[in-house]
Amino acid sequence: MTDQPATRPRTANVSADARGVTAPDGTAMARIERAALTLFARKGIDGVTTREIAALASVAEGSIYRHYPSKEALARALFEAIHSRLFALIEDALTGAGDDFETAVTRVVEVYCHAADADRVLFEYHITQMFRFAREDAAGRPDPTGLIARRIARAMAEGDCPRGDAELKTAAALGVVLQPAAHRMAGRLSIALSDHSQALALAALSALRAA
Repeated sequence: MTDQPATRPRTANVSADARGVTAPDGTAMARIERAALTLFARKGIDGVTTREIAALASVAEGSIYRHYPSKEALARALFEAIHSRLFALIEDALTGAGDDFETAVTRVVEVYCHAADADRVLFEYHITQMFRFAREDAAGRPDPTGLIARRIARAMAEGDCPRGDAELKTAAALGVVLQPAAHRMAGRLSIALSDHSQALALAALSALRAA
């Protein structure tokens, strides 16, 4: 598995509240992004105002509009950033696994577990806002789920995975990782998913064989 996290590298001595998503750590833009993530997670995108974001980021409200034309544009940029990073990490994991399908599944599960632990708020934002943004037709948007589905389809064609619906199998395998992350959001789990990545990878392989 690649050691690159699905979030921006954290700069030494920079607090969690000053970590950027698209912006350099510690900058005003980074504080805006982090404040927006925090508030969006707490109240939902539609329940947050730019005034609230500015107050939490300790910037003037007008500063937001110097970086983003609207709150919706800010929300979308945060989603697209983690979405694109996940695609790149999954692509690297699949390439590194070569022709070994079980290794490919294990590495993809590790990517998701690490992403979920490296920046919980950002990852949770991604999975909760998937329904808002991922259904939009965005030209050129990377598709991490499609990347996984294509690898599963290849495995079925090569006899490494029982035949079936590649999209259904993808959903079943991803659910093995994403549902524990959702449970953690709900306070039902307090674990680091990375500590259980091997068990989750085995569960994902079982789901792929059964779905």
